[in-house]
Amino acid sequence: MSHPVADLGAFLSGRWRIARRIDDKRLGILGRLTGCVTFTPSPGGLIQDEDGDLQFGSYRGSATRRYHLVIDRPSMADVHHADGSLFHTLDLASGGAEILHHCGADVYRGRYRVIDGDRFFLSWRVRGPRKDYASVTRYTR
Repeated sequence: MSHPVADLGAFLSGRWRIARRIDDKRLGILGRLTGCVTFTPSPGGLIQDEDGDLQFGSYRGSATRRYHLVIDRPSMADVHHADGSLFHTLDLASGGAEILHHCGADVYRGRYRVIDGDRFFLSWRVRGPRKDYASVTRYTR
């Protein structure tokens, strides 16, 4: 059962611990990332900064990424990559969301599921000529 989110900015704001499992079918590699995500208020929304330790094949090291969430309605945001391009729209009013994003010929299918005020999951299945992987991330306060 999903936990509805009436105020996306209030729900996400702050620091979250993350644990991610990555299964790259094309390369035959399983990976893991552990770290933190911080959602910081910014004009019109939130900045999402992810910082973690990645183990992926022979790589062991840090991994970072940034998104900008433009919140225009209480439960909704447009999620933008660091370069400003739109990644997807997110609406967690029901406590869950299904995402479809095309990146060239690669197709990203995502699912958000909010468990309660302190836990949510984000899973991705990405397929196309350049990518074939699945990932699941657990967010915990």
